[in-house]
Amino acid sequence: MLSFVLFLMSAYGAETLNLKGAQFQVSESPFWVDSWFLHEHKDISLLAATNFSSSLLLTFSGSDFTDLNQKKATSLKTEGSAIEWVYSDERVKIERRSIPGDDFVTVQLNVKFAKNAPEKAYLSLVSKNVADDKETRDRQLAYFSNQEIQRRLLSDYEASEPKSEDVPGPVKWIGAQSHYFGLFVLPAEAPTRLLAQATGQNQGQMSLEYPVKNGELNLSFRVAFVPKELERLRAIDPTLDTSVDLGWFTFVAYPLLWLLKFLFKFVGNYGFAIVILTIIVKIILFPLVVKGVKGMRKMAEIQPKLNALKEKHKGNKEAYNREMMAFMQKNKYNPLSGCLPLLVQMPVFFALYSVLYTAVELYRAPFFGWLTDLSAQDRFYITPVILAGLMFLQQKLTPPSAAMDATQQKVMQFLPLVFGIFMITTPSGLCVYMIVNTIFSIGQQYYLNKKYGLSGAASAVTSI
Repeated sequence: MLSFVLFLMSAYGAETLNLKGAQFQVSESPFWVDSWFLHEHKDISLLAATNFSSSLLLTFSGSDFTDLNQKKATSLKTEGSAIEWVYSDERVKIERRSIPGDDFVTVQLNVKFAKNAPEKAYLSLVSKNVADDKETRDRQLAYFSNQEIQRRLLSDYEASEPKSEDVPGPVKWIGAQSHYFGLFVLPAEAPTRLLAQATGQNQGQMSLEYPVKNGELNLSFRVAFVPKELERLRAIDPTLDTSVDLGWFTFVAYPLLWLLKFLFKFVGNYGFAIVILTIIVKIILFPLVVKGVKGMRKMAEIQPKLNALKEKHKGNKEAYNREMMAFMQKNKYNPLSGCLPLLVQMPVFFALYSVLYTAVELYRAPFFGWLTDLSAQDRFYITPVILAGLMFLQQKLTPPSAAMDATQQKVMQFLPLVFGIFMITTPSGLCVYMIVNTIFSIGQQYYLNKKYGLSGAASAVTSI
């Protein structure tokens, strides 16, 4: 498993451990986590997930204890495989024991108050959007409760007034996420409740609440900052894979992502893996395309007779429906035979789209030439222009649908341009997929036009 580097940096010195190829530093700093850098992404720090310098906070209720989260260590030392951070004064003693793992740190916390004690303690994650934040649409806070993930987009916290949401039910973990990275806290002890808070404009906080009993607080939890790779997340906790948002058709997206990574092992380039994956999907779905075309072609053949029946029973809907059903049974036609193949293809299309938009494996993965990062938009706009041109060609080869009037057909002529503009801001890996998909759709359209003499009624099935 890939290792990490965790820095809790301070000008006052630090204790360092080197375990499993990782460097783990704890300083006297009052902040729990200042920065967390990953070996495989050396320029990515914790700020990539949170935009907040001290993302993990321990606070207490009551005005007498607001300063405790700002205290520097009075003692800092290495004990075996752990680092001991201690702060003490006449009021309280705070002991924090950090034990490094592969992709997470286990923190054991003990707090003892001498006399007066607060009623509650809060373990919180903080995240915010900043000006010109490229991650605005994906930056979020999340929690896992009642067997499902709940997300709170920071872009929804538009008002500057603080507001709080009391979340019922058991909470397994909380997290702060960007598009490709996540900071997660997994408590061993179930909190009393979770507070999901908007603490300012485009800023939020998730707080696990714990009671302080008999002047003492004992907590154990794991903290992880990782790229959102399914295997790494599942190794920390099986439910963390839900933080990767693959849309409505996750059950289709999982095998597609597995196949993409499997192909990468052979070709060594995610761009070529996308091309091969797209071709495989098109080949697998082609029998459905043919089936749908045959169904719609049959519909086009009987449509004039259905129109005649409709005219014959004008004003008598019951009679028309009865005779229409008898007519279809006689001609052995199922009206779903043309639509069902199209509906089956749609989940695959959306799932593959979600995989290529979400997969951290494409982060900074090069293809060739100017496409040096498949997770970034094409900075020269070449692939969106190529895609728009191919869609225009596909539209020319696609017979106009008899169901469309002249106005609808004119609107459809602008669809390639609209889609090309939309793809300007999407990851270039998606553009590569759409280009390959459109090229094969054009080939399918040409073949089926020649073989079946398609009319417009059958064209929709080949366009996905």
